[in-house]
Amino acid sequence: NNILMRFGKVFQQTYTRFLDLQKAEAQAREAQIEAALERTRTQSMIMQHSNELDDTLRVFHEQVLLLGIHSAFSFLWLPDEEKSNHIFWAAWEEHKNDSTAFKSKAISYPLDRNEPATAQCLVDWRSDEPVHSYAVKPAEVDNYFAAWAELLDGVEKLKPKFFRDGLYYVEAFMKYGCFGVMLENDLSEEEKNILYRFSVEFERTYTRFLDLQKAEAQAREAQIETGLERVRSRTLAMQKSEELAETAAELFKQLIALGIEPNRLYIGIVKDESGDMEMWATDEDGTQVSKKFMFNKNENESVKKLYNGWAEKEKSVIVDMQGKELEDYFRYLNDVMHIPFKGGLTQKRRVQSVAYFSKGFIGMASPDGQGSDTLQLLERFAAVFNLTFTRFNDLKIAEAHAEQAEQDLLAIKEAKQKAEYALIELQAAQKQLVQSEKMASLGELTAGIAHEIQNPLNFVNNFSEVNSELISEMKKELNSGNIEEAKSIADDIDDNEQKILFHGQRAGAIVKGMLQHSRSSNGVKELTDINALADEYLRLSYHGLRAKDKSFNATMKTDFDETIGKINIISQDIGRVLLNLYNNAFYAVNEKNVTKNQEGYKNPLGLKYEPTVSVITKKSDNYVTITVSDNGNGIPQNIVDKIFQPFFTTKPTG
Repeated sequence: NNILMRFGKVFQQTYTRFLDLQKAEAQAREAQIEAALERTRTQSMIMQHSNELDDTLRVFHEQVLLLGIHSAFSFLWLPDEEKSNHIFWAAWEEHKNDSTAFKSKAISYPLDRNEPATAQCLVDWRSDEPVHSYAVKPAEVDNYFAAWAELLDGVEKLKPKFFRDGLYYVEAFMKYGCFGVMLENDLSEEEKNILYRFSVEFERTYTRFLDLQKAEAQAREAQIETGLERVRSRTLAMQKSEELAETAAELFKQLIALGIEPNRLYIGIVKDESGDMEMWATDEDGTQVSKKFMFNKNENESVKKLYNGWAEKEKSVIVDMQGKELEDYFRYLNDVMHIPFKGGLTQKRRVQSVAYFSKGFIGMASPDGQGSDTLQLLERFAAVFNLTFTRFNDLKIAEAHAEQAEQDLLAIKEAKQKAEYALIELQAAQKQLVQSEKMASLGELTAGIAHEIQNPLNFVNNFSEVNSELISEMKKELNSGNIEEAKSIADDIDDNEQKILFHGQRAGAIVKGMLQHSRSSNGVKELTDINALADEYLRLSYHGLRAKDKSFNATMKTDFDETIGKINIISQDIGRVLLNLYNNAFYAVNEKNVTKNQEGYKNPLGLKYEPTVSVITKKSDNYVTITVSDNGNGIPQNIVDKIFQPFFTTKPTG
């Protein structure tokens, strides 16, 4: 027992040593992991451009290998659900001539591609589990690599080296997708935890990548806007139409400064529907603008395609010329247009990228197709050149006008004196016409006032005569001593006096109101009952016409909105407007009535024509509408545009 206890104490020291070593190894491992993660952070921080993500992914793969995770390749999977697309970015070692290099490649493919691995990735990414491990059985390895070989050139070389006995791919998920490794054996829990830590770092890396992308896009947009602004500035600086070629040269210069690398840039102006086109083009290095050329759509099939895009109002087109079409195009340039070009028929392909504006197009020729970004850039410059061409046309018109103005100057001087004499005569005639209009309006207003006050005056006269008779009777009764009868007559006289006073005041109010509305406007607004004003002038106009023509009759209809109340207006001015409208309306229905009665007209229902003038007032949210309508002949269509001309009328002279 003593010996056993002594061995126990010794083993306790041994196990303590074991735990210390374990702890030291864990710390060393953690330091190793942290050092690897720090290298990835450093690589992320030194990224200056978004295209350096390749280098960063390679560093991640290197550090995974240094930590003993024997990955055939590391990959980054990024789903873009908005565009229904996957982005798959892989990095792996490539051995050549006893040297090791790292290769990486990014591919993009649709979300609905029939590929089980990434379909499962999408499902797992939406779950809450941080790491997933998947096994591919040996029998399925060939099919698996065959599916990926279509997308990742070179990745099939890894199959015989790493995956003879099946494979595993392990994915650690993050905000943007996952960071994963592909290897022959599954990872331990500790290694999966390390992989997850790498994914967290890659999330930070990818956030920086997106920030760089955004900053680069903003910088690119600023460059483009600067280029467009320079073209706009040159456009606004144009003083003569002949400067169009110089402005075109500035446009070419800005496109080249933005990284466009064409064989030739050109601007085409469509002259007319015959297909004639005026073109300015640069030299084949895309710099200096050479002389102007004239093309016609019917001379070459490729040129016709450029014209058809304009005629069909396309925003942009791409004409990809190869084979016989390219040969015919070069022969046309050489034999017909005598335009120099390098390479000639040795060129196998030539792509024309064209963006249109209202009167033509901007294009570029290059041996290869241009990306969508370049085509969009051309479209934006075409939109700006539309402003240039508008200014060019304005200058041409201004120059033509200036030339015509010089020719017309002598004729203008000769006509000036005649015009001055005509103006004097016109002013005199205008004054006479204004005075005639005033007198005519005054006559109509006077006739209306006379009729309006005639009724109360008739009451005053009638009751005055009655009172005279009653006073004579009262005197007789007093002389006869019939005091009670005399008092009764006196009461009747008093009642009549009240009526005389009432109708006298009524006549006075009418006169006062008419004078108030007929005097010159002082331009001051005042609260006015618009319904009363509209009704008052309607009756004035009607009775004014009745005073001239006793046979005239018309129905007056009113529909006043009683919720309007008083509104702030210059009542004299509105009154004159209404009076003119009413006079025109009554005149129109009277003219139609005379014509219809002469013809013995009856409508299909057998009813005679009834002249009618209607007035409607209506209150809306923030205004009041007054509608005056009549059932007369209306305004002939050919003179509708003239009704606001001063002193214009269809009424006969006088």
